[in-house]
Amino acid sequence: MKARLRLSGAALAALGVFAVALAARLLWVSYVDNPYDNIFSDMGGYINRAKQAAYGSGDPFPIFATLYPPGAHLVYAAEMKLVGFDHHWPMLFLNCLWGAAVAPSAMLMATRIDKRLAMPVVVGLFMALWYPVLAFAGFFSSEQPFAGAIAVSAWLLVRQVDTGKGAVSLGIASAVAYLIRPQIIMTLFALTLLGLVIVFREPLERFLAFLKRLPVMPRLRVGRLLIAGGILTAAVVFGAIRYHSLCGRWGLVSDNSAMTRLWADTNYGKVRSKLGFFFESPPKNENGEHRELLVDGYVGDPAVLDRARQNEVHYMTLSERVVRWVRNVRFLFVDNALWPESMHMGDGWRRKTYEYTKRLLLYALCPLALLGMLRCARRPRLVPLVCTAHVLTMLVVAAFFFAEQRYRVPYDIFIVLLAAEGGMWVASWLPRRRATQPQGS
Repeated sequence: MKARLRLSGAALAALGVFAVALAARLLWVSYVDNPYDNIFSDMGGYINRAKQAAYGSGDPFPIFATLYPPGAHLVYAAEMKLVGFDHHWPMLFLNCLWGAAVAPSAMLMATRIDKRLAMPVVVGLFMALWYPVLAFAGFFSSEQPFAGAIAVSAWLLVRQVDTGKGAVSLGIASAVAYLIRPQIIMTLFALTLLGLVIVFREPLERFLAFLKRLPVMPRLRVGRLLIAGGILTAAVVFGAIRYHSLCGRWGLVSDNSAMTRLWADTNYGKVRSKLGFFFESPPKNENGEHRELLVDGYVGDPAVLDRARQNEVHYMTLSERVVRWVRNVRFLFVDNALWPESMHMGDGWRRKTYEYTKRLLLYALCPLALLGMLRCARRPRLVPLVCTAHVLTMLVVAAFFFAEQRYRVPYDIFIVLLAAEGGMWVASWLPRRRATQPQGS
């Protein structure tokens, strides 16, 4: 007799959540915004570089391939090779899979917060229809593939630690996320250190009593960490070799950090090359910082940009720098528009939906997420630990490497999961609070 594949209730629910998320994105690209109608600015650059990688044609200035990490355009190049860029619906279907993967990943991680299915399913459906993530289905940008890769990486990390399975898939998902936006390596490095501490904590506990609060993870093994880490290391090496082959300099993956640090630390909002190329930061311009840096050669030259940044930082006090870092973090949530979706909102239902979700994020999800992080510090558990590491990475990168609202969107899954953790804490605290109150006469 043939063995039958039996899926658990959580797996079936995750498939249902994934179907809802995918259907929502296919409806979005069919009736709301089609990425093929939005190939301009960053999106045009990704598609041109993807065509160059897939077909050997496209961007006539390969030096600009060093300005961005390679992951997003390689994702689009892979989709082009699979189905062809001119075959719109197969291409759109593949592209929508990335954003749809966020919802079941959120649901499956939420089952580690509450083992009853009701709350995890609500979290999954919430992420399936969460406007900021859904809206990026309409653009060939880096946000949607990064959101999918980082969500799947987080879920596979939780699964690997819990069950000991999937080290290879964890390494692959993390490598893809790294090549799209390298900051995930900060998260994984911090979590790896924590994992090694947990593995070897027995001899350390006599010195560090607080380690006793960390969760017991019997299936966590150094060898499995090394497998996933080896795959991620291969991606780092690939990015460094590619970068050197393009520009002759040794670096991590791209020149992007030099320009974003210029935005983060100074009042420069534009960089113009005498060769005719021009880059600007929409959030800086929205907040009145229009100062322009004129350069002679390559617009993203890290030596030139860093020298200009250092010249400004040299005259700044520490308090002035701290104010800038705080302002940069604010850009994740307020003080700028959700570009490029902001260009399509108008004054109708899209604008109203955006405003409602923004208020929900600021006044409900973020406060609950802070409670979730506080609970994680007092009572560490795996999913909140992973989510906290990702959120802290987002905040640190925003402070020192600049930010805008669209950079936050892939991390919304972790804010929502921490909000669920905080909400569970409040829900468990209220009955105890009522029980301790004196009864009236």
